Amino acid sequence: SDVPTTVRAYEIFSNKAHYPLHIGITAAGTILPGSIRSSVGLGILLSEGLGDTVRVSLTSDPVDEVRVAYEILRTLGLRERGPIIISCPTCGRCEIDVIRLAEKVQERLESVVEPLKVAVMGCMVNGPGEAREADVGIAGGKGEGVVFVHGTPGKKVKESSLLDALMDQIRKIREMSA
Repeated sequence: SDVPTTVRAYEIFSNKAHYPLHIGITAAGTILPGSIRSSVGLGILLSEGLGDTVRVSLTSDPVDEVRVAYEILRTLGLRERGPIIISCPTCGRCEIDVIRLAEKVQERLESVVEPLKVAVMGCMVNGPGEAREADVGIAGGKGEGVVFVHGTPGKKVKESSLLDALMDQIRKIREMSA
């Protein structure tokens, strides 16, 4: 459960023995601290080229362990599976309920396995830049937002319709790539 010790142990072992390594942080903890410990430990090892299989051990539903493992691999560019959702940290410029919107987008995309970059941004300052870099995204304004598809802004949509407008564009993108 101690990340620096675990990382060092794997580094030492990999220099002495040439066997495939099954890497993980044992007894990492509950979902938030355990996910962070696992991400840091596995991230270091995988970035060093160590590890043939990964294990995430959380005091949580085993499905959460699999989700965290996939997210670590996806973040490091080692596995493409499912959408990457980029969302803002809700600063004072945020003019829509981006927290609820990002959570709803994540829920609705839970079963999607195709790689897709989705931006959910709460303002027109940083939103257009992030949305432009994504396959699809939204940039919020005062009670409304703009849906971007492959960097091109579309029409303004009321906040109450943003989720459906975004999901409609995601459906179209998925249909075109199928």
